Amino acid sequence: MHATADQLRRVTRAILKSGGSAAPEADLVADHLVQANLAGHDSHGVGMIPAYVRHLKAGLVVPNTRAKLVKDDGAVLMFDGGRGYGRPVAGEAMAAGITRCRQTGVVALTLANAHHIGRVGAYGELASAAGLVSLHFVNVADHRGLVAPFRGSDARFSTNPVCIAVPGTERQPPLLLDMATSAIAMGKVRVARNEKKLVPEGILLDTSGQPTRDPNVMYSEPHGAMRPFGGHKGYALAVVTELLAGALSGGPTIQPGNPRLGGTINNMFAVLVDPAR
Repeated sequence: MHATADQLRRVTRAILKSGGSAAPEADLVADHLVQANLAGHDSHGVGMIPAYVRHLKAGLVVPNTRAKLVKDDGAVLMFDGGRGYGRPVAGEAMAAGITRCRQTGVVALTLANAHHIGRVGAYGELASAAGLVSLHFVNVADHRGLVAPFRGSDARFSTNPVCIAVPGTERQPPLLLDMATSAIAMGKVRVARNEKKLVPEGILLDTSGQPTRDPNVMYSEPHGAMRPFGGHKGYALAVVTELLAGALSGGPTIQPGNPRLGGTINNMFAVLVDPAR
């Protein structure tokens, strides 16, 4: 089956509106997902909609929620997403951070308790388009672990993406780094499973902690695990990201003592810098 981007937007928008989202929110979230598909990241595209619908039915995402400013201390801004859709609440937090950065030159920004914020590079692109450098650290909570520690066999943390964006100049295009700290994003495992394909070597561990290429190990009981990228270095970056995004935002972490309701909560710590200052 083939569909155009506009067709995907219309279908996704209709699903979101039927779930209670007002038209502007449905448009924004639908476009965010489709843009991920168009950027070649089907892992973060409209394939997320079944999960969004499950979370809606379980009350784990709250439509039409706005980002709440919980602390304003000059160059420090803290927001709570209230389990609202990630793209609207993260976009609102970034817009406030960009505005403040023009005044202060540097901003430290946190967002807690957002639903799935999607492709983190989109927020780096917002900063880059405004002429700002940005660094983003995002953790993932409210569901089981997905990624095993270096030399471990069982999943203990999540994919914890990191993004760094640098604006372009008259001679050079913008630079964007956007990556999971796992060997691949979990959504790419989902895509491989849906397409009945194997993943590359070195990505997954089975339930015995042995290497496997079968994406189904992440969906069976008991579950397998993903590996961190780059061995101990990716593992270390994932741990630091968990601490920065969770502790500084005041949002939850994936440590086993915290409740796990089966949804997706993203927390983000971001630093914005105006290179013109």
